[in-house]
Amino acid sequence: MDLRQIRYFHQVVESGSFSKASNQLHIAQPALSQHVRHMEEELGVPLLFRNAQGVTPTEAGVRLMVHAKRILGEFAEIADSVRGQAHAPSGDVRFGMPGTVGELLAAPLIEAAKLKYPDIRIRVVEAMSGYVLEWLRRGEVDVAMIYSTSDPRGLEVHHGLSEEICIFATPELAADCKLDKAAFDLSSALKLPLVVPGPGHGLRNLIDDAAVIVRKPVNPAIEIDSYSQIKKLVGRGLGFGILPQMAIERETRSGVFKSWRFANPSITRKVYLAYSTERPLLNAPRAVAQLSWEILRQLVADGEWTAELPEQPNHPALFS
Repeated sequence: MDLRQIRYFHQVVESGSFSKASNQLHIAQPALSQHVRHMEEELGVPLLFRNAQGVTPTEAGVRLMVHAKRILGEFAEIADSVRGQAHAPSGDVRFGMPGTVGELLAAPLIEAAKLKYPDIRIRVVEAMSGYVLEWLRRGEVDVAMIYSTSDPRGLEVHHGLSEEICIFATPELAADCKLDKAAFDLSSALKLPLVVPGPGHGLRNLIDDAAVIVRKPVNPAIEIDSYSQIKKLVGRGLGFGILPQMAIERETRSGVFKSWRFANPSITRKVYLAYSTERPLLNAPRAVAQLSWEILRQLVADGEWTAELPEQPNHPALFS
């Protein structure tokens, strides 16, 4: 088994079929299939399930893909390592982030990268923080912004900011409930008709953890995982929403919503820059990760992101 066969196998699994992989690799499909069969014969186990729809890796194939990604990543790093950071970074960077982070960070990051690193192509992929974390662990993204670091094994994380979680409603609903306070006791808030994400969502986990502290149950009126839909439902007067302050900043300033801070206890969420320590990080992802950190903190300093910067941040030193 050699590096070429590992690259062929990796592309077949990534493409999901021999025909697509052969087009990507510019190699005849029968020859590609033969290379994979030679690998299976050498290892003594089947690596792929083959059917009319394409191919998927067997359990042994999944294990081989873990090694293949690491080997190919290390091989790709050789040129960057030899050239050093004096050489302009280039290539593709897959950046994962939750949608709420992407709403503020993605555009300025891509714009700044185009000016500073014109040979880098950034692909931003968005999902809930838990999914982004899994992509990062599997090597499907190079770097990420995430919310939770409850299990930081195999990751390097840098605390970028902390944002406050608030409760909000329409001014009409607030008036009907005779709410004129500046902050909301969590125990009182949990008695209101709430519109929040469902169990398992990162934000819902924060709410549930805070509810444990005050020993009160969380019984929402509506559960929905989309921030935009939460805002729509609250806008129609169907309840009180709980979201990060930055997610409703525009509506609060324009008077569409009225918001309150939580007290006893307050609820905050931290945003981290993260990347794997189990795979080499190439120059291009290093440069983009460093740039994203700087832009993230600048958004807070400029008032574009309502959040607080940590007093003693763990500054990354990835690229200069």
